[in-house]
Amino acid sequence: MVMILDALNKKLNQTKKFLSKLWNVSRFLSSFPVISSANLTDADEWILSELDKLVLECKEGYAKYNFFTPAITLREFTWNIFAAHYIEMVKARAYGIGFNDEEKNSAIYTLHKVLSTILKLLAPITPFITEYLWQALYSQDSIHKEKIPDSEGMKDLTHFTQQIIEFNSKIWNEKKQKNLSLKDSVEINVPENLRQFKKDLIAMHNLKTD
Repeated sequence: MVMILDALNKKLNQTKKFLSKLWNVSRFLSSFPVISSANLTDADEWILSELDKLVLECKEGYAKYNFFTPAITLREFTWNIFAAHYIEMVKARAYGIGFNDEEKNSAIYTLHKVLSTILKLLAPITPFITEYLWQALYSQDSIHKEKIPDSEGMKDLTHFTQQIIEFNSKIWNEKKQKNLSLKDSVEINVPENLRQFKKDLIAMHNLKTD
């Protein structure tokens, strides 16, 4: 019995942390207007490609009345890809720091596109917090009147995900080893395989490059 309660308590704590992360992401995005369309950058197409993958996996789970798979997949995407990497990559661009208006609007459009889709996909699992955030950010109508999103057939750029994660982790670890803050500058070149994301990565890590 004690082991069961410990396991349950662990899962409850994990869920609490995830919902806190979702809340913080939503609060951050509330600073930006909702934009109906944009000319997407490569970084934005990448995360929307990951979003397409997420939609397909969640819909497959729901179709089988399997709520566990969408719950785990949504947590992994929201926390470990969207929040940890994409949002950090585009913060400067969303604020228009070192980027033009078209690039800025692309980031803002994509941030809201991803979050609004996450909320719709999560609604069957966490009906109350998704309802609150949806009405606070997007519409006074209930999120439970929304359809589960469809895949939009984005070009598949998901092969870049692990490369982006590894590069970001490398920079963070190097700064930690040198007792630098995440905002401090370091001299590291963006690898050729990530050249289409170079501008965002330089801004994200405050890189000095050749």
